[in-house]
Amino acid sequence: MSTNTIRIYLAEDNAADVWLIEESLRRRSIVFEIENFTTAAEGIEAVLRYGSTDAPVPDLMLLDYNLPGGHGGDILASAARNPHLSSVPKAVVTSFLQPEEITAVMQMGAACVITKPAGLDEFMAEVGGKVETLLAGRVGRTAAADSQSSSLKT
Repeated sequence: MSTNTIRIYLAEDNAADVWLIEESLRRRSIVFEIENFTTAAEGIEAVLRYGSTDAPVPDLMLLDYNLPGGHGGDILASAARNPHLSSVPKAVVTSFLQPEEITAVMQMGAACVITKPAGLDEFMAEVGGKVETLLAGRVGRTAAADSQSSSLKT
């Protein structure tokens, strides 16, 4: 991975999950800067300002599905209306989604759904690995959709 700093938009209300995501990136030697939003409203506000202010457009968007005041799908819908975010890879990072929720977020522009495994080593491998793949541009929407049923854990 390059030594360039990756700007990551993160919508996550659980501080422990923020730390786990950061640690999974550090373990992959990804140099990053995270802008974290803890509610759907904060996340949507940020999405709407990218490109219209001097706020730098993120290189990657990671969205928890369940957020106070809404969900990751609400943020994806807002991001779809901002042309400055059209080429930014977006992933939903969550503990569990129903199949119809997976279909919906994929249709709204998520490149993939990353399941948060319960075990620490599994979390580091799953989240860090998928983020690294997204950043490398190797996840296509079709491949990501095909892998979703196998990545869900109950």
